[in-house]
Amino acid sequence: MKKRIFFLILALVMTVSCSCAKPAEPGGSTPGKTTATDTPEPEATPFMYENAKSYELIPDPTFQRGIALLSQKDHAHGDRFEELKRHSFYGNEPRSTRWSLCQWDSGPCLVENLIDSDPSTITDGKSRMFRYEPSTNTMTFWLDTSAYYRGKPAVLGDYWPHLLIETSDYNYNSKDPDEQLFFRCDSDAIIISFDIKLDKYSITPIEGDWVEAAQFLLYVYVKGIKTNDFCWFGLQLFDNRYDMSDNYIGYDGGKADASGAMIFSIGSKYVYENSHRTLYKNGVPDAGGDWVHVSIDIKPFLEQMFEHGKNEKYFKAKRLSELIINGMNLGWETIATFDHQMEMRNLSVKSYRNE
Repeated sequence: MKKRIFFLILALVMTVSCSCAKPAEPGGSTPGKTTATDTPEPEATPFMYENAKSYELIPDPTFQRGIALLSQKDHAHGDRFEELKRHSFYGNEPRSTRWSLCQWDSGPCLVENLIDSDPSTITDGKSRMFRYEPSTNTMTFWLDTSAYYRGKPAVLGDYWPHLLIETSDYNYNSKDPDEQLFFRCDSDAIIISFDIKLDKYSITPIEGDWVEAAQFLLYVYVKGIKTNDFCWFGLQLFDNRYDMSDNYIGYDGGKADASGAMIFSIGSKYVYENSHRTLYKNGVPDAGGDWVHVSIDIKPFLEQMFEHGKNEKYFKAKRLSELIINGMNLGWETIATFDHQMEMRNLSVKSYRNE
């Protein structure tokens, strides 16, 4: 991949202290500035745009090209990482991959400890597994962080374990002009949809834990067409500390590898507004519960993001049409000792335009 910008966010703190009402932050960094927003979202249903043309933004949504397995970050040498192996979920030779599997700071290297399994499964059999089942278009993310913490508390300044997948570039520049229009943030609607299910959730509290937070998040990358603008634009899908979260705006900061980029994260109260339920039941995470369908039009939230960025003099772009969606990541980012597993199927990011 030409450029990898990572990643999933744990908004565990406001500068120094823990905040139990903040979403995740790319690269596991501490947010420097926050603003809550509380604007409701119109119901996202594709039939509202039945007269519009549509385009699926995710390249290789069924992993036909396979996935690249990356090393953990080498924090002693500039946070470097490398591609260690490629994997096919179809039993054939993986081609030029569009997806990567990232395992930052998660204990012994997954790729160096792989066990033999069916082609759908990548696992060490002990603490980490990513599975893609082509017949059902279902992804599974299992992460047990005990291999990283080894019975020790999660303390301030620790890196924290990840298990996420990323496609860092949708190849916007290689598209023809008619296709490029669909990547622009001023599309009439941009619908993110999927089904999601929390299979497993347990926590082992350890005395001295600074924060005990497990989040499963999805982020799309908002980038400038002719500027170096960038925003981590996300959906809060699960947080063990609270159920119905609000929107979050902040900036990636607080650690040496922080990007300084804006973070706009849509609260779970809006993500699940059309689902009529979340991944909680009776006030606790609904492990082993039913599938939940999510469909949300992110266009109104992109407008909020852009207005805030203009007011903060963050964006160089003058209009929303000068920004595009060109990358994404999703998965677990956790601090403290958890054993949790999430499934997601039929993931889609579809853009609609009437022009």
